[in-house]
Amino acid sequence: MKVLITGATGYLGAAILRRLLDDGIEVQALVRTAAQKASLEEMGCPSFVGTVGDPNEVAAAAAGCTVIVHAAAVTSARSARRALDWTNIAGTENVLTAARHAHVRRVVYISCSDVTLSNEHRVHWNEDRTNSHPLLDAHAESKRLAEDLVLPASGNDLETIAIRPALVWGPGDHTTLPALCREALENNGLTLFGDGRNLVSTLYIDNFVDAVVAALDAEGAAGRAYYIADVEFLEAREFYGKLSFAAHLPRPRGGLGFEISYLMAALREWRGAEGPRRADVVRRAKGSHFDTQNARTKLGWEPRVSIEDGMLALEAWVEQQGGAAAVAKLQRPAVTADSVDAQVEKANRAA
Repeated sequence: MKVLITGATGYLGAAILRRLLDDGIEVQALVRTAAQKASLEEMGCPSFVGTVGDPNEVAAAAAGCTVIVHAAAVTSARSARRALDWTNIAGTENVLTAARHAHVRRVVYISCSDVTLSNEHRVHWNEDRTNSHPLLDAHAESKRLAEDLVLPASGNDLETIAIRPALVWGPGDHTTLPALCREALENNGLTLFGDGRNLVSTLYIDNFVDAVVAALDAEGAAGRAYYIADVEFLEAREFYGKLSFAAHLPRPRGGLGFEISYLMAALREWRGAEGPRRADVVRRAKGSHFDTQNARTKLGWEPRVSIEDGMLALEAWVEQQGGAAAVAKLQRPAVTADSVDAQVEKANRAA
């Protein structure tokens, strides 16, 4: 088996890459810059410079591979809609096109549980449940539309699988944790937006990687999405309390209640102001509890790291970084529309 990873320098992609290298699986990566290529090749991972904006670059990187793990994505809902659509939707379509051209056997698409994120509780949800309310932001919409491209593409010549992780957390997180650290340090604790008694579905990073590895060659698993979550389901006040303790942050605190917090977030979005968005309020105050039975039976996956053990590992990592303030500085800026102009121009020239 030879695996190509897109997004190999992101939080999720990098964790997958390290595991595959440790397991002795032949792996290569598609990266954005020459510096990233040099860094990964020092680790023993052959790499190609390119973007998912160009299917020819993806196909060249995928030559000889049996599986593509498509982890490249714009993850912040605060990014420009154009950037979200270009990378998450068009980029995914390009990966599928490249996979066919390179005769890849399987594409494992890294989706997210936000593909069903709306203003409602998602308790005891499996992959067959659909929303009764609109999705809450452009990021959720872009990931859902990408999934809608991936799953119907599965057939005899190309198999596809979508992995829907719950809230991913753990060491090495430069996506979610830095923003949480910044918020908690500025506001004397994370705001729960409700009473904190709602269930929150989470996923430790190693449990996530286990699911991706299982999806690489699981038989009879293609053509569908899989929710992945930790075995323990904690209330929001419990999980964010443990997370805050591990990161040496102030304890979470109550807010103004869900309805007022949601309304204030909607006003912020309308005005383009800083602060929590509706999606942030819902993730923290509405219940989520995803049924992972399909992942267990179809992928043969079981979460092996407990939340308690994961928190110990997270605490050690935060201390290695220099504390919560240092982790907060790892937060990456939102992607602007200007950042995709060069990719669009290049793709148009290639066409």
